[in-house]
Amino acid sequence: MALDSRYGSVILLDHMGSDQRVIEAARLCWDSFDKSTPESDNRLIKHLLIKEHKTPFEHVVFTFKIRCPIFVARQWMRHRIGSFCERSLRYCTSKREFYNPFTVGSVNYNEYKLMCNGSYESYLLFIDNEVNQETARMVLPLSIMTEFMWTVNLSSLMNFLKLRLDKSAQHEIREFAKHILEVVTEILPVTMKSFEQEILYK
Repeated sequence: MALDSRYGSVILLDHMGSDQRVIEAARLCWDSFDKSTPESDNRLIKHLLIKEHKTPFEHVVFTFKIRCPIFVARQWMRHRIGSFCERSLRYCTSKREFYNPFTVGSVNYNEYKLMCNGSYESYLLFIDNEVNQETARMVLPLSIMTEFMWTVNLSSLMNFLKLRLDKSAQHEIREFAKHILEVVTEILPVTMKSFEQEILYK
C-alpha cells in the first residue's frame, strides 16, 4: 500500500543488513553457529524479540528521506535514537506546500486553506521587506511541509513502529508508520513477521 501523497512521502535511500545479520549477531554472542537452521533461526529471532534482547537488531540500519507536515515531523523527532537532518528554514525559503487533510473537524476546508495561505503571504511579506528567513518563518503554520533524512537502526525503528502504530497515535503519523512497516517487511520478512505477532499486535 503506497502512502497517500497528501500526507507527504517516504523514500528508502539505503539500508544495511537483513534477517541474516540479526541471526549472525545473536549467534556470535552465544557461539552457536552450529545450531543454525532456517527453523532454529526463526525461533531465535522470536526469542530475541520476546526477551527484549535488542542489540542484535541494532546491526541493521535504514536511511529514509521523509516529506511530511511539520507537526508530524515534531512527533517523529521525539524518537531520539536515530539521526536527523532537516531542511532548515533559517537558510532555505519555505515552499507554499501544506498538508491537505481529509477533514478539519467542523471548520470549512476552504477556510483552512485561506488560513494557511494567509500565513504564507505574511511570510512572503516579511521576506520581501528584508526580514531574515529565520525570523520570517515564525508566522508559518505547522501544516507547512518539511523534509528530513532519518537514519535509524532496526531496534529503534521497531520502537517507533510500536508507538506510532498504536491506536492512540495521531492519524497522520500512523499512516507514515504503516508505510514504513511495509517497506521494512520486504527487507526483513522473518523478523518483521515475528515483530507483528509477538510485539505489535499482542
